[in-house]
Amino acid sequence: MQFMCVEQSSENTAKDDGTKYDSAKYNERSFSTLIRALRLSQGYFSFVLVNCNSLALRQQIVDRLQANCSVKPRQLFLPKSATTLYRTIAAEIDGEKPPALMLLGLESVETIDRLLVSTNLLCSEFSKTFSFPLVFWVTDELLRKIIRTAPDLYNRMTTIRFISN
Repeated sequence: MQFMCVEQSSENTAKDDGTKYDSAKYNERSFSTLIRALRLSQGYFSFVLVNCNSLALRQQIVDRLQANCSVKPRQLFLPKSATTLYRTIAAEIDGEKPPALMLLGLESVETIDRLLVSTNLLCSEFSKTFSFPLVFWVTDELLRKIIRTAPDLYNRMTTIRFISN
């Protein structure tokens, strides 16, 4: 999937106003920013928050990353019953070091508040244990919940936004 050509000089963050661009150009810039964030974080831990409300667009982006990006992120679909992110990730990777780990299904976790609070409390532990970027895929609703429930976590995140038509 091609969005459009992109100017390399600026980045898209949650603070940008996506309405002043056409969505294809805006999303292409966001995609470039996401690839750059993954490449620059190789061998280091980082939190990356990707805000995208459309599940179809999210899947297109994930597929495009897998097909075209030199960094092939591993996908983790969180179970609805997940209560702690740290233990869930540690069990999933079992000592491996993926180039990146994308967290999908956060919006379906039944005890999301509990998961966010525990993640907020363990922010510093992630960087001690993991040496790869951790990509959170979230909707606007979940983004607001993260800001409210896990402010320390949110402040450590690089935020990238995709918009749907």
